Amino acid sequence: MSSKILIDTCGWIDFLRSREGQLGNQVEQALMSDRAVLCSVSIAELLQGAKGQKEKQQLSFLFEQVECLAVLSEDWFAAGNTLQNLRSQGITLPLTDALIAAVANRHQLPVLTIDGHFQHLSVKRL
Repeated sequence: MSSKILIDTCGWIDFLRSREGQLGNQVEQALMSDRAVLCSVSIAELLQGAKGQKEKQQLSFLFEQVECLAVLSEDWFAAGNTLQNLRSQGITLPLTDALIAAVANRHQLPVLTIDGHFQHLSVKRL
């Protein structure tokens, strides 16, 4: 699975909403080469931000087509420990980003993101 790429939520948003977004173009390339995967955390984030029935239908189609990596109990522990360590250094990050990073690390996958929070998480970024 090492050729797969875990797409962060911001990548999916750019892909779905932007006509000319560079990040969205990278997501499109990953989809076309069957390398894109998503995390169950991103499903919740995308549904939370859906604007209307049409977007919900687009998301449903996306979720049916793209492999989804679930968050396991070990990911919760990894995310919690990471966030605690960062907080002790004065850095506070969203739980969702730490969970996505934990899932990526467990699967040894890079994360396609432009989210600056990931610079503090020990995960390979694209």
